[in-house]
Amino acid sequence: MGLKKVFNERESILQGHINELKSKLNLLSNNEEAVFMYRSEICNKCPLKNGNTCNTKKWIHPTTLTVSYNRKQGYINGCGCRLSAKIRSKKSICPAKFWGNEFNQ
Repeated sequence: MGLKKVFNERESILQGHINELKSKLNLLSNNEEAVFMYRSEICNKCPLKNGNTCNTKKWIHPTTLTVSYNRKQGYINGCGCRLSAKIRSKKSICPAKFWGNEFNQ
C-alpha cells in the first residue's frame, strides 16, 4: 500500500487496529464481532489471502473467482492490508467488494 493511500485511509486503518485490540479484550458488541467474523470467514476463503495479508501480487475476478498474477480487465488487485485489522475497520471495504458497508445499513 502506497504512502499516499495510507495517509488518506489513516482514520480507517487506526480504527481497525483499535478494534483489533478491543476484540482481544472482549470490548466489542456481539453485533460487531459477528460482522468481523463474517468478514474473516470470507477472507479466509479468498485465494488472495497470504498469511494475514491480502496479496498485492495477485489479481482476482470478483465474479468468476479466477486468479491471475498479471493485471487483466475486470480483475481486482489484492490490497496489501493486514487483514486482522482491516476486517475490524467499520469503514473498510474489500477491494473485490466481497464485504463492506455492513455498518451503513
